[in-house]
Amino acid sequence: MIWQEYSKRLREVLRLKGSPIAVSYSMVPASGASQGSYMVCRALLDARDGAIINLNKESCFCPGGAWHLGLTPRPSGEEYKFLQKFLVEGEKLFCSIATFHRVMALTTPPPLGLAEYVVLSPLEKAEIAPDLVVFLCNPEQACRLVTLATYPDGIPPKTEIVGSACHMVIAYPLVSGEINISFLDYTARKWQKYKPDELFVTIPYHKLPGLVGSIDLCSAGTAKVEFPSGLGEPTSRREGQASRKSG
Repeated sequence: MIWQEYSKRLREVLRLKGSPIAVSYSMVPASGASQGSYMVCRALLDARDGAIINLNKESCFCPGGAWHLGLTPRPSGEEYKFLQKFLVEGEKLFCSIATFHRVMALTTPPPLGLAEYVVLSPLEKAEIAPDLVVFLCNPEQACRLVTLATYPDGIPPKTEIVGSACHMVIAYPLVSGEINISFLDYTARKWQKYKPDELFVTIPYHKLPGLVGSIDLCSAGTAKVEFPSGLGEPTSRREGQASRKSG
């Protein structure tokens, strides 16, 4: 399967810690999956480290995560009132329920009813072609990924970087087909002990062949920076070198 080769190539070139994460919306669970309940922000970490995880409405431990992934309808009634109170007074991620409402109203809705399962696994272990490939990486690796992805067409991503981790990392890029960058929501970073320099870049799978194909051609991959013949080096570069030598 070609995505196994993609995984190997990307791990080598970017020097990733762990694997790219395959995310597939499916009507059937993947085989060989870990058992138990998961929060989405924990499942991403474990899938990066080798686990296969089937999330459905029963096994997704976080009600908000199940909603954002489209596995369950939006909470209503007392359940929704509790969620509002928890986000404003508990997690303190929004200053008011109106602010929380505004975030929900201005971001892309979840893919409700799309599938029974959201399967997370290392890319090289994916049983079917994934919908998304998620990278847990540092800022330099994120820069390289976005540069490689935009090398073929130059079209900048339309990102959504506010909201829950499960929305930013999975739901938004799935629904929109856009590359997205996520710093996670702060409480997810804190509770799951993400490192200060870690962030997520999500690449819709249909963009991955172009990204991998850019590796040998783009300086964000393995191509060397070269100055066009006859132009010489930029004056600022020559002056900088002369200054270092005189110093």
